[in-house]
Amino acid sequence: MHMHSRLRRKISAAFLALATVFAMAACSNSVPDADGSSASGGSSSSSSLTAAIAAMPTSYDLEGTWAASNENYTIWSQTMVNLIRYKYVEKNGVQVQDFTKYEGVLADKDNPFTVSDGGKTYTFHLRKGVKSQARNPFTAQDVYWSLQRKLNVSGGRLPQIANLLDNINQVQIVDDHTIAIHLHDVDKGELLLPNLTGQMGRIWDKTEMLKHVTPDDPWATKWAAQNTGAGYGPYTVSSVTEGQQLVLKANPNYPLDKPKFTTIAMKVVADSGTRAQMLASGDVDVSEALSPSDATSIADKVQLPKVDNPTEFIGLTLVENKAPFNDQRVRQAFRYAVPYDDIIKQIYQGKAKASSGWITPAMGVPGLSAKPAYTYNPSKAKALLKEAGKTSVPVTLSVSSLVPDIIDSAVMISSSAKQAGFDVTVKQLSAADFASGRANKTFQALMVANRSQAQAPAGLDNFFSTKGDNNSAFAPTDEYTGLLDAAKNAGKSTSKEAAPHWQKFSNFLNDEASNLPMLYRQPNQAYSTKLQNMSYRYDSTVDYSILAPKS
Repeated sequence: MHMHSRLRRKISAAFLALATVFAMAACSNSVPDADGSSASGGSSSSSSLTAAIAAMPTSYDLEGTWAASNENYTIWSQTMVNLIRYKYVEKNGVQVQDFTKYEGVLADKDNPFTVSDGGKTYTFHLRKGVKSQARNPFTAQDVYWSLQRKLNVSGGRLPQIANLLDNINQVQIVDDHTIAIHLHDVDKGELLLPNLTGQMGRIWDKTEMLKHVTPDDPWATKWAAQNTGAGYGPYTVSSVTEGQQLVLKANPNYPLDKPKFTTIAMKVVADSGTRAQMLASGDVDVSEALSPSDATSIADKVQLPKVDNPTEFIGLTLVENKAPFNDQRVRQAFRYAVPYDDIIKQIYQGKAKASSGWITPAMGVPGLSAKPAYTYNPSKAKALLKEAGKTSVPVTLSVSSLVPDIIDSAVMISSSAKQAGFDVTVKQLSAADFASGRANKTFQALMVANRSQAQAPAGLDNFFSTKGDNNSAFAPTDEYTGLLDAAKNAGKSTSKEAAPHWQKFSNFLNDEASNLPMLYRQPNQAYSTKLQNMSYRYDSTVDYSILAPKS
């Protein structure tokens, strides 16, 4: 039988006792030395690894039950996979994904797809002999059902696939191991592959999922939110000790290279500083979601990944559907009230850079301005407020209690914004309450760690679509649509012909000032010095499936 677990199961006293023993054993570093012994001399198996995480995940199915958190993203990426993925390239000891190159996962590794019909048809060639975590054979039926589910569930709130496909009739099963997707517009091809690679491109085991549908839940969203085992990813969740730990077990049917670590114990340690010190002392092998200062404090004892072009950003969203940010001048004024340089120096220890806008170097658009979109300028902020007929503007800035660097940045904004005419109150919320307020656009302003999963400029439309969580209540205007269409129609986004059009689109978004990256930050994970294959992925999560002991 395949393994799956209830997210909030009741654990018997006997099991809890065993779990406690396991947790205590897991406190010793499980990564082996070169001679095969464990790093701390304990009895942990060399095939197990322990990670310190900030909180328990709240959903295993972000397609059906969306909640934004690093822990949710991690479990989603380690238990589910896609037809294709970005290729890994090693740079400075980090496995970085190349956003311009793809390889097959459930599709054939070297020949995953072909393009025909002038760029409107993508035919995927599926691997043969693949079995799911539930040991069911993988066929084109699973892909078809998965795409159909994406077009019908609403809880995920991410509209990427729905923006590309009007209905399931655009998907054609050619045979058991071949499936074609027919697009209406050629320009959507630039987005199809990144979106099939991203969080909303996960493929389900149709046979297993159908066991858990009900008349009220025809897509098994309730079951999938609390269980794994209906996919093809490298791991499944094998046990949960609520509020303390969850354990991942390797999937023996995983179609790519088998994980070197077959057991991942993920221990909840709420405090960032404690997570850092546990890694430095060898009590865990990986620590996630570290504040920049905590990561810097242990830099001489651990490995901190560094990348040339970070794609994860801290977004500052000013919600337009209510005062005071229904006025563009007030939105721009608030942008000038943010002490960008001080935040980068003091909070991020220099390991971040101010944002020039939405289009990153990783997207490959030539010649775009790298000048910061906004700088700290209280005088300019006050002038804009005066023009809007305001002098002192109260603002509630909402943040998740799980992201220490965002909390610290928000507090610094609160202090510096006073000189610019804003009275900012920072409101910390649980991950669930923050996700709800973000989705329903009930906040005045919010800060969130985010990333563009489709590293192509046309994919930025996902951040302004009225269907998704990312939208700041901005209703796309004729000017927005015209600039976006002109850029799309100018050719490939990496061409010199298209670049000026993307610059105009970027300038428009900067001036609109409702939903913008504030800065781009370096990864916030740290690793034992006894590990290799640190990763930097499109979703900013640790890829535990490629981690290995140093040889």
